[in-house]
Amino acid sequence: MKKRGNITRRTLISVFFTVVILIVSISVSTGFQLRNVLIEKYSAFALTYVKAAAEFIDGDTIEHYVATGQKDAYYEEIDKYLNATADSSADDANIEYFYILIPGEEEFIYIWDAEPDEEPMDLLETYPYSEGAKEQAEKIFNKEIKEDAQYYVDAENGTPTLTVSVPLLDSADNVVAIIAADLSVRGINSALGTILIGILIPVAGIMLLTMVLYYYVTKKGIIQPIVKLQRATEEIVENLESEKSPTIDIHTNDEIELLAESFVDMTGKLRDYISQNAAITAEKERIGAELELATRIQADMLPNIFPAFPERDDFDIYASMTPAKEVGGDFYDFFLVDDTRLAMVVADVSGKGVPAALFMMMCKILIQNQVMSGKSPAEALEAVNNQICSNNREEMFITVWLGVLDLETGLLTASNAGHEKPMLLMPGGEFEMYKDRHGFVIGGMEGVKYKEYQIQLEPGAKLFAYTDGVPEATSESDELFGTDRTLAALNSVKDCAPDVILHKTKEAVDSFVGNAPQFDDLTMLCIEYIGKQPEEDAQEEKNEITIDNEVGEISKVIDYVAALVEKLPFPMKVQNQIEVAIDEIMSNIVHYAYGDRKGKATVRVESDEKGITLTVTDSGIPYDPLKKEDPDITLSAEERGIGGYGIFIVKKVMDELHYKYVNGKNILTMRKNFTE
Repeated sequence: MKKRGNITRRTLISVFFTVVILIVSISVSTGFQLRNVLIEKYSAFALTYVKAAAEFIDGDTIEHYVATGQKDAYYEEIDKYLNATADSSADDANIEYFYILIPGEEEFIYIWDAEPDEEPMDLLETYPYSEGAKEQAEKIFNKEIKEDAQYYVDAENGTPTLTVSVPLLDSADNVVAIIAADLSVRGINSALGTILIGILIPVAGIMLLTMVLYYYVTKKGIIQPIVKLQRATEEIVENLESEKSPTIDIHTNDEIELLAESFVDMTGKLRDYISQNAAITAEKERIGAELELATRIQADMLPNIFPAFPERDDFDIYASMTPAKEVGGDFYDFFLVDDTRLAMVVADVSGKGVPAALFMMMCKILIQNQVMSGKSPAEALEAVNNQICSNNREEMFITVWLGVLDLETGLLTASNAGHEKPMLLMPGGEFEMYKDRHGFVIGGMEGVKYKEYQIQLEPGAKLFAYTDGVPEATSESDELFGTDRTLAALNSVKDCAPDVILHKTKEAVDSFVGNAPQFDDLTMLCIEYIGKQPEEDAQEEKNEITIDNEVGEISKVIDYVAALVEKLPFPMKVQNQIEVAIDEIMSNIVHYAYGDRKGKATVRVESDEKGITLTVTDSGIPYDPLKKEDPDITLSAEERGIGGYGIFIVKKVMDELHYKYVNGKNILTMRKNFTE
């Protein structure tokens, strides 16, 4: 268990630090104010000296001293006066330097310098400006200010120093020099210390006494009642299943007492809530289990095993339905009416959830029954519409696209009851929206007549039917996926098998939607019409063999190729190499080309006067084996790892290898020439 703090200790610490912060704040604030007052007094004191000197000294003599650089009796008299003034100042505010100077371009020019403790500057001796000194001197010399006082701490000895200065005027009232004095104010720090100690000791005592009193009141009036509440809460939690009502003995006549009463009242309500919540949870679990069962039933109602017709090679079909809730109102269906006709349905029920799912199941059964009875798509929709309208008190409706494909001729007969327009791809082209005529929705009005249309599908043609959950999928910025993006997604994988087309389209929708919630059920169906395949005897005439993607079929291909190669002038070693190469390629196709679904592969053998050509074709996922990087045979077996040698062997034993992907098929061509 995580260790908690102690409210008593935290309160005591917070009060202590509050007192310390207040004492420090008072000390700093008082210190600054006292220091400013003392500096003002020292400044006024020093200014009386320099102003008296400005009245005493004859400013007209300055020009003579600057011009001649010669001292005279008057100069000596003023020098004694300045030194005597400096010596007479108080110890705690001693004038260390009393001087008269003229600001030059780059430095001060000294006229007089009274320094009792050091060697003074001589007449016209110069001294460089310190930072900011030139600007202040020029302000006085130009009569911008009448006097100046600057406080600083000497960088060499750390002594607090105050410099004051006033202008020295001649008889024409012109400024001819500056009279300044440096005043050592060591007494400021000691004075501040004495005053602060006298103030802060009683303040600190009062605050500490207040802290103790505050802590006592807080502990008795707040902390102890809170501790009682905490203990009572633990008792309530431990005895929630008991019917005994807790008692909390708190009498503070304030909000804490009201809180204690609320705790007692809350206990009874909490017990009632727990009881009700347990019943609700049990009910939710029951409903959840029923919804899960309904989801499984609905999924089982739709064709969901692929390949759906593994024995048929004249078409390839795939479909999917992703509900927006546990169960959905969309559905798809496909079934063989007879050996030569395939029926396909994509529909969307109004609404979502359980009611839509129940309505969907009923409509699916009705449509299948009508089609299996021999009715055309339009006749089947008319019959289903009348059946639903005869007893549709909930006024639900459904949009339906229904098509029946003649697998021998490729003729598709379809009818549309208010559903989305299908998208069609003809061989060599791209997916485009097929603008069929819509009829009214099923269940909207009794007696509606539906029209049907026909499309002639050529081998290699593909049809994509869907619900509005695809184009109306909404992104986080409330933008629709739309038909343009749907067509773009389809055409990006137009040469792939139907299952790949649907998976990639779903990925495009999911990427567009992002983290936005799914708005509607998403249902898609795609069929590729392949047409009737040539018979086995025709395959033999063309020197080719077609097998299913099963491990046991590989030996058939090897035996077939070996029988043809034996008739050609290849040495036994080369014959074995060709058999190894075809074995490796067919193993890759059987194990990886189709994933979990069924598929086929064809091997065509052609020979000429120079050698033999083997062409291997499959309709699996696009894969170029020639792009696979060769293993580094210079490494040890442990370093190389397992795998990657099959294609490498094929590259080594065959003279030529070419790969291309055309019309949804992987085509690998291998060439082996006769040895000269």
